Amino acid sequence: MEDSPQSLQKPQINLDWVNHQVTLPYGLTVDEVVAAVQAEYNFFYEVNGFLIERGYSRLEELLLGNAFAGLLSEVMVKEIDRASGALVRNTKVGGYPDLLPVGRHEEPAVLRGEHGIEVKSSKQRGGWQGHNPEAGWVMVFRYAIDTETQPPQERQPTEIVQVLTANLKLEDWNFSGRSGTSRRTITASINRHGVHKLRSNPVYQHPDYVVKPHLYALKPRA
Repeated sequence: MEDSPQSLQKPQINLDWVNHQVTLPYGLTVDEVVAAVQAEYNFFYEVNGFLIERGYSRLEELLLGNAFAGLLSEVMVKEIDRASGALVRNTKVGGYPDLLPVGRHEEPAVLRGEHGIEVKSSKQRGGWQGHNPEAGWVMVFRYAIDTETQPPQERQPTEIVQVLTANLKLEDWNFSGRSGTSRRTITASINRHGVHKLRSNPVYQHPDYVVKPHLYALKPRA
C-alpha cells in the first residue's frame, strides 16, 4: 500500500536494536522472536487494511485497552509457535504458560505447566500484571500505540518497542487480593525486582523507549 495513510504503514524490525546476547530458554532463538514480531506486523497490516477499505477503524481503535493487548498477545503466541521448532502454543483455555516445550506433554493442552514461557503484551513501561504470581519464564511485548493524533489517517502505526524476558520467581511479584465484598479482579503485578530482571535481558528495544537503568536498580530487601 504505497499510497496508504500513515496509520496503515507497516513497521519493520530494526536489526540494530536486536540483542543477540540475550538469554533465551528452551531452545528459542532470537531470529525466531524477530520473525514472530515481523509476522505480527504483517497480520495487523493486512487486517487493518481490510477494515479501513470497508469504512471501519483500525483494530487499535475498535479494541481498546486490555482487549487489544490480549489480542496482540494471542497473535504473538501463535506466531512464535509458527516460527519456533522448540515451543508450541498451549491450547488449553486459561492454561499456563502460553508456550510449552515441544515433546514435554502428550498433548499441548495444559492447565498448569511447570515449564514454558508466559507471554504478556502491554503499552505500559513497567508494573506488568497477571492474574496470579507465577514462577517461570515471562516474555513481555511492549508496544507503542497512537489513538489520539488527528486526523486518524495520520496516526503512527502500532509498533513493538521492547521485547523483554526473564525467569521470574514468586518473590518478583506483588499479589493484590480482594476483600470479601469486592468484585475487583484479582491481580498480581511484577514488582521492581522482576522488572529489573526483565529490563536486564532484552531481546529487542527501541532506544527511545528504554527506561533509565537506575529507575529499576535493585535495592537490598528489608
